[in-house]
Amino acid sequence: MTAASQTPNADRTGAFIATARGRNFPTEVVDAARMCLVDTVGVGIGAHAEGAGQTVRQVAAKWGTTGNAQLLLGGKAAPAAAALVNATLGHCLDYDDTHVGAVAHLSSPTWNTALALGLHHGVDERDILAAYIAGFETAARLGSGGLGQAANERGFHSTGVFGCLGAATTASVLLGLDEAGIRNALGAAATQVGGLIGSFGTMSKPFHAGKAALNGILAAELAAEGFVAAENLIEEEGPLARALIQDGSEVIRAFDPAGQWEITQNTFKPYASCLLTHPVIDSARKVSDAVKGREIDGIRVQVSPFCIQMAGKPGPRTGLEGKFSTAYCAALGLEGHMATANDFADDRVKDPSLQNLVSRVELVPDEGRDVRSARVEIHFTDGSSLDSDTPLALGNPDNPMSWDDMRVKFDGLVVPVLGEQDGAELFDVLRGFDNGAMEDYVRLVARD
Repeated sequence: MTAASQTPNADRTGAFIATARGRNFPTEVVDAARMCLVDTVGVGIGAHAEGAGQTVRQVAAKWGTTGNAQLLLGGKAAPAAAALVNATLGHCLDYDDTHVGAVAHLSSPTWNTALALGLHHGVDERDILAAYIAGFETAARLGSGGLGQAANERGFHSTGVFGCLGAATTASVLLGLDEAGIRNALGAAATQVGGLIGSFGTMSKPFHAGKAALNGILAAELAAEGFVAAENLIEEEGPLARALIQDGSEVIRAFDPAGQWEITQNTFKPYASCLLTHPVIDSARKVSDAVKGREIDGIRVQVSPFCIQMAGKPGPRTGLEGKFSTAYCAALGLEGHMATANDFADDRVKDPSLQNLVSRVELVPDEGRDVRSARVEIHFTDGSSLDSDTPLALGNPDNPMSWDDMRVKFDGLVVPVLGEQDGAELFDVLRGFDNGAMEDYVRLVARD
């Protein structure tokens, strides 16, 4: 523990979480939480046909659980089963929001935990929203300060780590745990965290988000029944930090209940690919008209080394691989594609024109470059060249997506599935969720 932190993290997080229910959060925090909900449900519905989501749904159905939690485009189930399915769906397209500080997708496991438990226990919408905010804030604050990126660099998927802690927090609020119970829930969650970077490009990556939700609910439900766990796992230099970062170069930062609201620093994705590819897509799209009809000799893409490590798959052959191929994302942008979910279908990835461009891309690591920025240089066979630089990708807090932008994204995901009328109603219901919208939400997303 550092000299600046005299109170254990477990105590500070427990006190913060215990006061979430009924709390009046700042307007900008509530609005950000609503946007996270719209985004989470939208990408989950848009992923209804994805293999990972379908497989997890089939397995969960065989469990035969009973409960009042609502499956997206399905029936009812126990909260843990519903959260597993819905959170997996929410990350299938790799289109869900990302907290850059923790380098984690926090809303899919956290919001789907909130919805599942809130419905099952008949909790008021405002308390459900408060539980989500507490979960997001706890996960983001514990994962920020360099720990999330360091964990990813060492092979651990931070969504599976901090998403689990966020889900456990949210579940603790909704189950009404006291501070001691919350500490045990976080301990039980911390001992279950996981997910490997080596799984990127496969069905296991979205499963990390689903499993984080399931593990978080399980941890809180165990704590509610008197389960006793280690309370020191989330301390600054405690067992979780030491396990993730064994050289001790990064630790869990001291939890500051009065710190900035991390949810206002959240990033939303305009493109259905790894967030690290987004500045490349922005840069490429800016010059797509200027390259049409010209013969390209080579493409140099300057990005952070972290981008190459996380999203440097060469020669992708499937849509899942394409989401983690910066070269493919550059090719999409240069051909003027919007990089929506359809652009990561297997057939699109195999398009000869795109594959030709992919083969001409050279990824250049640029030490010190912000992960949210990129530079694309196009060299033509006639000896001329042009370049395009993006200092901050669209969707980041200082270059945010507006509600109008989010409506366009939501409609593109939901209207093809629900139809224009129900899609428009669902958007309005989710945007005003804390005003008493749960019945309408269930009506619009439920299917027999």
